[in-house]
Formats: sequence, C-alpha cells, structure tokens
Amino acid sequence: MYKLFIVEDEHLEIEAIELILSQYGKNITVIGKASSGRVALEEIRRLDPDIVLLDINIPEINGIDVLRAIKKEDQEKKVILITAFNEFDFAHQAIKARVDDFLLKPIRPQQLMESINMVISTLKANAKNKFDEKMSEVIFAVVQKKYSDTRSVLTEYLDLLYDHYGYDLMSIQNEIQHFMEELNIVSMDTCGYDIKSPLRMKNNQQFVTSYKNRYDLKVEIMKVIDKIFDHLMDNKENRKNNIEDILNYIDRNCHKDISLDQVGEYANMSSYYLSKIFKKETGVNFVTYLTERKIEIAKDMLLNTDVPIINIALDLSYHEPNYFSKVFKKSTGMTPTEYRRLRKGDSGEEKEEEKEIS
Repeated sequence: MYKLFIVEDEHLEIEAIELILSQYGKNITVIGKASSGRVALEEIRRLDPDIVLLDINIPEINGIDVLRAIKKEDQEKKVILITAFNEFDFAHQAIKARVDDFLLKPIRPQQLMESINMVISTLKANAKNKFDEKMSEVIFAVVQKKYSDTRSVLTEYLDLLYDHYGYDLMSIQNEIQHFMEELNIVSMDTCGYDIKSPLRMKNNQQFVTSYKNRYDLKVEIMKVIDKIFDHLMDNKENRKNNIEDILNYIDRNCHKDISLDQVGEYANMSSYYLSKIFKKETGVNFVTYLTERKIEIAKDMLLNTDVPIINIALDLSYHEPNYFSKVFKKSTGMTPTEYRRLRKGDSGEEKEEEKEIS
C-alpha cells in the first residue's frame, strides 16, 4: 500500500481526487491533506508519504517552493504537480526542481491514475534495487566470513522488507525465497553445502503464519547461515588462530557461557596469549567484547519480541537475571524494561517484572 498526501486549497478538487482514488486506487491510501504550503511541509515531514499530489497555486508557500523543499529532504519521494497554468515558465521551474509528473486541471480519472501508476512503478523499481543491494551485502558478509556483520546486515535487510511491504507477507516471502536461492548458489560454490530449508519453497503457507514477526524470520535465516559457517570453518581448520575466525567463533557462541579458555582451546593457543592478541587486534578485552555482543542480542530481542526479560537473560546464559539487568544498564544507561518501554512505547505492564529482576 502506497501512502499519498494531497496539497490543494480547493475543496471540490480534493473531493474529486479522493473519489477517483476510492474507485481506482486499490493500492493507494490517502494519509493526509493540506491547503497551504507551510502546513503541507509540516505534515509531509510528520507522515512521510510515498507520493505527494501538489497544487502549484497554494497560499503561504507556493507549490514550486514546496516541491524544492520536499526534494531537498528526500529525492526519492514522488511529487506530481497539479496546475491550471499551462505555461512553460512553471514547467521549466518544476523540471529544475525534479518534479516527477504534471497534471493539468481539471483532473481526469485516467490521467490521474496513469500518473500515479507511473510513479508507483518507479517506487517499486527503487525499492527492488535497495532490496537487492542489501541482499548482496548479506551474502558478501557470508563470503567474507564475517558473522557479526552478516547478522547486523541481515537485520537491515529484513527491516527494509517489512517496512516496505508491511503485512503483505506473500511479497516478503517472494523476496526471501529469491534471497535463499542466491545464498544457496554462494554456499554451494564456497563450501559445497546445499541449503535445505522451507524458506526456499515457493508458496509456503507456513511462511504467512510463522513470520509476521521479522525477528522470528531472522532467527530462521540465521540457523541456515550457521550451517554455512559450520561448513566454511570445517574447510579451513588450519586457520583457527586467525582473529576473524576467533571473532566468528565468539559471535556464534556468545549466547552461551563461553570462557576465554574455551576460545583458546578452539584457536589452539593459550588463554594468556589469546588475551594479548585479542586486545591488540580488537582494542577491547575478551569479557568486554563478549558482553557487547550479548547486549546487542538482548536489545534486538527486547525491541522485536515479547519474550520476558527473565527468559532473555537465561537465553544469554545470565543465570542471575538481576546481574543481567545491571550489566544491561551499565552498557545502555537503561534497564531492560526501560529500554523496551521507550523503544516500543509499551505501557507499565512490565514494571512488575522489572521489580523482580532489578
């Protein structure tokens, strides 16, 4: 669904536009209207529409200046200019201000929908390019064997999909199916692992019921990526003392109660020597790095799930939830409950839970 904002000071014109859109704009929702340039800019900044229908002749700030301001702040926002003036001077100014299309009054239904569908096609192409670029970043992080980068870029990729498609999970499924096919090609080429996952299936009905929450989908994709990393590491046993491999091992196991001795055993070096090279290569000591990774996972879970804080603490191997709360507050300046409430706008339901662990 694409969000549209109308800037027009003639009430009858607004009614005509809304009538046309109600009849023919099945994938359009009008999220706001303004009758002056000043109000229009305030509301457009607040509501963030995809498309703006903008009359040139409006009070306070004229349409050309509003167009310039919109494009200066967001070049990808689409603006269709409405004018009763079929004059070259206005057209020239609008083109210089990067207008996306023109409509002359009186607006006819066919012309309006052709213009809107044209800019929607551009929006779709731009979104697809963004998806593909971010998908490539995820796959490149896998190829480069950077586990932490893979997880963070995957989060950005899924945020793009869910923010764009909203509740259109079938479209998200199509994107993920394409992503998994591309990931499988790279997996086969780099380590010979053929991905076995329902996420590769087309028209998987389970997808729609299981992945309304983007966090749950990320967890499922990371299970696949974990297996790829297993095969990648199996193919390079002789490089386990490389700092990238050590960081990958920590990042993949940070939710467990791993120790410096365990990492040293993995890397075939003493904990004393590992501690020295770890601080030299990363700039922080092992405990600080491990804690930072755990807090990042905790923030992700607090923001994107309703898992109780006590369970999050246990999932990250903090066997004393009180201690987890103290560590989290030291890192972020907030308790886990405060972080969740402020970021998600939750009510005070969790206050009782916080009393138990703070």
